[in-house]
Amino acid sequence: MKKAVLFLTLLLIMVSSIVAGTLAMYTVSIDKLAEGSVVAKEFIFVGEGTDTFQQGIKIAPSETVAWQFKVKNYENHVISETAMYYKLTFNVLASGGKQAIEPLTVTVKDPNGQILNRVTGVGTFDVLDAFPLSANGQEKGYVVEIHWPDDDADINYAGSHYGTTVNVDAIASQVPFSGTNPPQPKQINVKYETTVPWQNGHSGIYKYDYKVTITNNSAEPIEDWTIAFNLADDKLTSAWNAILVSGSPQGSYTFVNPAYNNPATDHILPGQSVSFGGHAQGMGTTAINNISIGGSNTSLITNIDLTCEFGKPSLN
Repeated sequence: MKKAVLFLTLLLIMVSSIVAGTLAMYTVSIDKLAEGSVVAKEFIFVGEGTDTFQQGIKIAPSETVAWQFKVKNYENHVISETAMYYKLTFNVLASGGKQAIEPLTVTVKDPNGQILNRVTGVGTFDVLDAFPLSANGQEKGYVVEIHWPDDDADINYAGSHYGTTVNVDAIASQVPFSGTNPPQPKQINVKYETTVPWQNGHSGIYKYDYKVTITNNSAEPIEDWTIAFNLADDKLTSAWNAILVSGSPQGSYTFVNPAYNNPATDHILPGQSVSFGGHAQGMGTTAINNISIGGSNTSLITNIDLTCEFGKPSLN
């Protein structure tokens, strides 16, 4: 099987390199949905190569499980030197020697919870996206959600004769795939990160640390910046390097610059970033949404690219 996958991968790289300038192809196999653990994975498109891993997910009727992965156009200090187009192909099929768990629904979402595509039972679908040419490394996050609805027919899929495999093929190219528009850079990038939650010994409440990084991709500074967003489930309780001016109605937050009288912290200069963070209550696995950024010299900005990373060991 590994030889066959490797041969197919190399063949696609050679053909695509001639026709479309492909830079990389990677394959993900998610097998044995009845056992294993959920881990994160990154696809890094900076040069030719292959990458394969298996991921097991434990699931039962009426349950929903999810795992995350990212697509990046940089590794360490190496950044792709062209605009980057990529296609993620999700092939949901029966595991080898087994019958598929027909009720399963596989859904791919962005970090905001927007559904990009889905299939129930078995089938194949694509997700297309791109990175615009930029001197800064970029990344985009995806969530794969697998749902087994509660149904009287669930008993029909009990035992070891049933299993579903999700294969994810990722291909990157220097020219657009069919159906992909030329990438347009977002004016602002916002990154929301959380740590692994811990439980307070007295109250039993789960807590975590969070960090928000705002990057200005435009040619103009954002002076005296502010940011507003919504966050369901969790509660942000403090802030440093910013001032939390509103946390109500519940789940609606507004932060303003720290007013240090320092352009590096109070303004977001072109091509530069500012970060702030604090403590929070909850599990730290919910994405922020409805983001808007303002400044004393600019109108409200909503053209924002969001990246979320949950459950990190620490925040740098």
